[in-house]
Amino acid sequence: MDGVAVALCLVLLQVAGPSAPSGRAVAVTFDDLPVVSVLPLDQAQREALTTALLNAIGRHQVPAIGFVNENKLADSAGPPDPLRVALLQRWLDAGLELGNHTWSHPDLHRIPLREFEAEVLRGEVVTRRLLAARGKTPRYFRHPFLHTGRSVAVRDSLTAFLAEHGYRVAPVTIDNADYVFAAAYDRVLSGGDRAGAARVRATYLDYMDSVAAFYERQSLAILGREPPQVLLLHASRLNADAFDDLATMLTRRGYRFIPLEEALADPAYASADSYTGPAGITWLHRWAMTAGISPTVFQGEPDAPGWIAAWARGAPAPASDHGPDDSCH
Repeated sequence: MDGVAVALCLVLLQVAGPSAPSGRAVAVTFDDLPVVSVLPLDQAQREALTTALLNAIGRHQVPAIGFVNENKLADSAGPPDPLRVALLQRWLDAGLELGNHTWSHPDLHRIPLREFEAEVLRGEVVTRRLLAARGKTPRYFRHPFLHTGRSVAVRDSLTAFLAEHGYRVAPVTIDNADYVFAAAYDRVLSGGDRAGAARVRATYLDYMDSVAAFYERQSLAILGREPPQVLLLHASRLNADAFDDLATMLTRRGYRFIPLEEALADPAYASADSYTGPAGITWLHRWAMTAGISPTVFQGEPDAPGWIAAWARGAPAPASDHGPDDSCH
């Protein structure tokens, strides 16, 4: 190889950067279907959000699953709105799966177990009917707030109840604050600040890249390997607009997209889990605590910037967070 060719190879390596480990896999899950926003949405906005999100999922051939809160299918205690039900139907038409996220997203740690179980059953009525029309049943349940019970008795009773009704718990190994970024994104877009929305989106993508890296390191520290991951996202306008770039980032990191069923077939998901504390934490961290691994392993999780949290609350960003290069985002 002559000197010119060597120089060209070096340039290409510098541009491409270090190669990501091969063999990574991730199941992508979306909570709070049919859509979620901190601001009221009309039907046209719900449909546009769903269209953008499903189109992005389809472009990257992601076998995603969406977890439904059926109280969002109507504005009051009346019957479900057929137009909102049709949004769930579109997930199924796209070849995706639907799961149960309870009827109204209650906190298991704040209500009696029997009341929570009633929420589970109330939250499957429409979803079960839609799936039955395709010869299927709902298979997975996602705990709101990832709260699984503050006692062994509650946790085990709920797990048994879910199994009796055909559900397996959908764990999470890559958690994040996408909902905080999504709230900020909703608010700045509602004010017509497209430059601010672009800044939120760019910061979100950088943040999610760092989140993926963090949980890859956590996996190695806790399990000694990287199992197929389960990523928690929400059916928000932000993810509808950013999922193309997010999926591209995950692909660049060496991930292939797999169904939740395939991820849960990995032996890691049979790891002992005795956690019954107050926090909604990932299953990686539950396994670590059960195994008696030092809590120092949990350090270093990325946070949403302060200005994102401020915008999410509807407040202006602190002046110190406005750098001279803000306009380039």
